[in-house]
Amino acid sequence: MDFTAMPKLTRMVVLARRPAIRPKTLFFLALFLMSQCLAPRTATAGVSLYDQLATPSQPFFLKLRTHRGPLALGGVRASFWINDQKIGNVLTGGDGYGFLKYQATATGTFTLTAKTTAGDAEAQLRIISPSAPVVILEAEVLLWQMHVIDRGASAVEVLERIAADFELAYLCGPTSRSAMGPLISSRRLPAAVVLVGKDRTQFERLAKRGVRIFAVVGSARLVASARGFGQHHLSFDQSAQADRVRNWEDIIKQLQPEDQAP
Repeated sequence: MDFTAMPKLTRMVVLARRPAIRPKTLFFLALFLMSQCLAPRTATAGVSLYDQLATPSQPFFLKLRTHRGPLALGGVRASFWINDQKIGNVLTGGDGYGFLKYQATATGTFTLTAKTTAGDAEAQLRIISPSAPVVILEAEVLLWQMHVIDRGASAVEVLERIAADFELAYLCGPTSRSAMGPLISSRRLPAAVVLVGKDRTQFERLAKRGVRIFAVVGSARLVASARGFGQHHLSFDQSAQADRVRNWEDIIKQLQPEDQAP
């Protein structure tokens, strides 16, 4: 658009109509930039290993990706380790991904390690009982709401109360994966696996692993993807697909059985 050809008053009107950048957009942009700062440099080969949540009742796939910066690095030999025990080898494909089928034999939290010629990486492997109810939290939305409505340690206290009764898992998008772990830790949120991917496939995958999804807390888009999975769908957004929550205490109230609600 040629602004110089317009009368001065017309130019002022057009510029005034340009939408301002919303604070929420700036917040998510900051998350993206932080993730890029924490990601490996372009010239450096590396490996990304993903947190996993599963039960002993079903086999599932461990996943890693070898890369040179953002570019896939295929044909890399890698070995998977759980704590100090080697459980198998893989060769990454042209897309850089390597998968190893695994079935747990015991519940608990384990250190998952990938050792490759491109580098090593660690992640968390959480194996839970099929009867354990899981509350899934969208990490980006959670951190945004802490920025907007947090009052002192309110969010931390509420999530700790939830963690006392439920298994927790965070969901994040691929672009914010590198930043999410450090951010969750710095805000003193309860430790839990950080799963990458926020579409319906994620909930289908967890259900096939025998994970009992009890509640999903996140954006309207996320809870819409989770319909059919879990008993409670909660969002700070207005949505026909979810029950609205306006503060942290609302989450506790929604998760309580009716006979225990205040």
